[in-house]
Formats: sequence, structure tokens, C-alpha cells
Amino acid sequence: MALEIKIDHFTQAIHDLVHKSELGTTRIAEVLGMSKQVLINKVNPYNVYNKLTVHELHAIQMLTGDDSVLRIMQADLVRSTMAYAPPSILEAMINRGKECGDVFAVVQKALADNRLTERERADVLKEIREAISSLEITEQAVIAHGNVACGE
Repeated sequence: MALEIKIDHFTQAIHDLVHKSELGTTRIAEVLGMSKQVLINKVNPYNVYNKLTVHELHAIQMLTGDDSVLRIMQADLVRSTMAYAPPSILEAMINRGKECGDVFAVVQKALADNRLTERERADVLKEIREAISSLEITEQAVIAHGNVACGE
């Protein structure tokens, strides 16, 4: 069974930057001061050891006028940043209210018989941890809101 390597769009874009350029691999390699074969190896998606340096990638993009790799890097950065972006303050506050309500509900249910079993205790502590987490997210939203407003 052959090992199949999935090539991501970034790696493919680097490969295409060199191999689909009108300048050709030979001319790009000459300008970079390397042999054609070294350049081909550096942009080979299956070669995990020998890659372009940032300076070489920048030089190739300037030489070819092709900024597709830069645009892919930018899009990846935006997606990565947005994946970890805190919610809006309002969204965080609504969720915090829900979590605190969950704590009240589970405590009320657990103490209905004036006893607190180990299972009920575990449920209460779980809801408290979730409420604390929602407060931390609210804090992050407030901090992030201040950074956006101040242009930081």
C-alpha cells in the first residue's frame, strides 16, 4: 500500500509559483543563485526536508509578480485569527447569563430533597466550571473590544 500525502493549498501554490511561471524554472533558479534541480527540490510538495527560505519565496514572488502564495498566507492567517477570536461582548454576556442560570437550576434541583449526593455535587461543580469559563470568555471579549476600539 502506497503512502498518500495530501498536499495543502499553500504547498501547491508554492509549487505552481515556480512551475507555472512564464519565466521558467531555469531562469528563476539562475536569479536565485541556485541550480534548477535544487529549486525543483525545494518546491516539490513531497520533499519534506528541503524547502524555500522566506527570502527565496519573497524573491520569487517579486521576480514573477505573482502574489498568490502571499494571498494564501494572508487568508490562512485571517481564518486562524477568526477561529480564536472572542465573541462580541453582548454574545458573551448572553452566554454567561445562560451558564449562571444553569448553575442555579442544578443547585435547586440537587437541594430539592435537602441532600447533596456525590452525583449532584459533581453536576453542580461541572456547571460552576462552565459558568467560570463563560466569565473568562466575557473578559476576553471586553479586552478584545478595547483593543479594537483603540486600534491596537
